[in-house]
Amino acid sequence: MAKFTAKEWDEVRKKFRQSIMADTSLSSLAQNLETKDWAHKGEDEKPSKYIDFTYEELLMLPEIAGKADEADHLISILKETLAFDDPFGDMAAQVEETAAKENPILKTLSYLKIPEAFPLQLANFSEGTRAVCSSEGIKTIGEFAVLGQQMSTRVVLGGDFRAALNALTHGDEEGIGQFLPFRKGATGLHLPEAIGLLAAALSRIDQVSLGKHYGARVNPSDASFVKPLTAEQADKLLSSLKANAVAAFAWFKDEKAAMLKALHDGTTLERYFVTINDPAREAIAVHLTAAVLASEISGIKGATVSAPTEKKGLFSRLFGRG
Repeated sequence: MAKFTAKEWDEVRKKFRQSIMADTSLSSLAQNLETKDWAHKGEDEKPSKYIDFTYEELLMLPEIAGKADEADHLISILKETLAFDDPFGDMAAQVEETAAKENPILKTLSYLKIPEAFPLQLANFSEGTRAVCSSEGIKTIGEFAVLGQQMSTRVVLGGDFRAALNALTHGDEEGIGQFLPFRKGATGLHLPEAIGLLAAALSRIDQVSLGKHYGARVNPSDASFVKPLTAEQADKLLSSLKANAVAAFAWFKDEKAAMLKALHDGTTLERYFVTINDPAREAIAVHLTAAVLASEISGIKGATVSAPTEKKGLFSRLFGRG
């Protein structure tokens, strides 16, 4: 009966492709390990001769066929050579696995039911933070958590990268909501906040000005820098958000379906997005949704948005914000 399995062979041969011992004679490797010699002689009797074969193919080779113990001996030589070549390999893997389990950010994500697979494309990060993540191949919030823990021990972090790590590390729900579509006091991520958060890609001046253009009554602290927008300028700003909005609706497909049902049942887009709790972003979310889902919400009364007016905006008519 074979000592080693096909899975173990696959693990060993894949690791051996990166080993400097791949082209060392099997007889020499056996001698170095002080184990039984490799029975087959020849210049090509090296690990590289065998490691491209699957386990099933290995067992059919002339040197191995009908001799399961010969396959076990080959695997044993390679396995022990790897351990000798990298004596700390298994230990490092265990340390890495333990570190991931002890990562406080991953613990926060789990506790708040924030999916690790949530795409960074839909998070509110600066171009600088996005550039760092892109250079490291980071695409999800879970990968960001691991990267953040690794980087925090090597470099001094600043800006929104550090702020996001701090919020996630300490479970600061309000802070988390600045970067992810998280609703304070709840768990998970939510579609209304996700669409509202897309507006954060715009400068605050553009957010407030676009919201005002759509009829929102802006907060007093923002009123001083509102700038009037032409229809063309407003359309250009809204269009810059559409690609990510499509991605958000695709990610939150179940919530999107629930939203469409709610609209059919009589709710309005304005009321659906009221949890954003920012008049400018609420107005942008309403018009962005109406633009991106135009074909799906056509004819639904609650999904209709009014054209901007100078005196009395959409939000002021519905909620007395004008």
